Amino acid sequence: MLECPDPRHTYHEHNEMSQHLWLCPGRDCGRVRVSDLAMNEKILIVANESNQIRGLLQAVRDVGLAARLLPDARSALAVLKDRCPAVVVLDKTLPDMSGLDLCCLIKSRAKSIFVFLLLDDVHDQLGAFELGAVDCVMKPFNIPKMVLQVRNLLWSIGDSVTTEVLKVGDLLLDRARHEVRAANCVVQCTPKEFLLLGVLMERSGRVQTREQLLNDVWDNDSEIAPRAIDRHVCCLRAKLGSLGRYIETVPSAGYRLVSGGQVTA
Repeated sequence: MLECPDPRHTYHEHNEMSQHLWLCPGRDCGRVRVSDLAMNEKILIVANESNQIRGLLQAVRDVGLAARLLPDARSALAVLKDRCPAVVVLDKTLPDMSGLDLCCLIKSRAKSIFVFLLLDDVHDQLGAFELGAVDCVMKPFNIPKMVLQVRNLLWSIGDSVTTEVLKVGDLLLDRARHEVRAANCVVQCTPKEFLLLGVLMERSGRVQTREQLLNDVWDNDSEIAPRAIDRHVCCLRAKLGSLGRYIETVPSAGYRLVSGGQVTA
């Protein structure tokens, strides 16, 4: 039996796992910046595969965040040796180690990783928080709510949260290639349309007022009236074809992009 760095907890080790016990050997990960993870997953989900876990993985990817599903502690520790994700979503019930013990190991070597623990028993919540979990989520959980919790946490890290590839439903925007695809067909957008769509996709599900869009896309250009944004949205919808319905008009508020939305004039 090996001791967890937290003296209150221990875990049973399989001999073949010993090489994976310490994360980022010889150094601490430091403060995680999402931009440093551009070539890796921002989010690791460590859990037994189930319909709900698969649904969470897809929902996270649908809002443009790179995520990976790992089935057990051994896989997680092997991955965490070489990289520091921003968020780990961790099931307490794993086949080879308690999720609480794995949380203890992760936080002992990389305190800047945010850990969400998925629990079956409310009595485990206090212990999870003591180990440094940022939040505890009871199973079964609400997938859209969980995605928003993770995404809002990433936003709180700072302005380095920028995703190169955004995907909402059948709509994809690639910032590096400056390319938009609707149902896998390339869509030709003007620079402003590209910026506008990027803002709406990055904040999918959230209403954006005309004033917010004017600030974020047009840098508060005094020559652009808030209502002029309506014309750009109309042109963008037309170019997206059937996926133009993703951009919803919210009366007296602004616009919101959602997968499978309904257009309101």
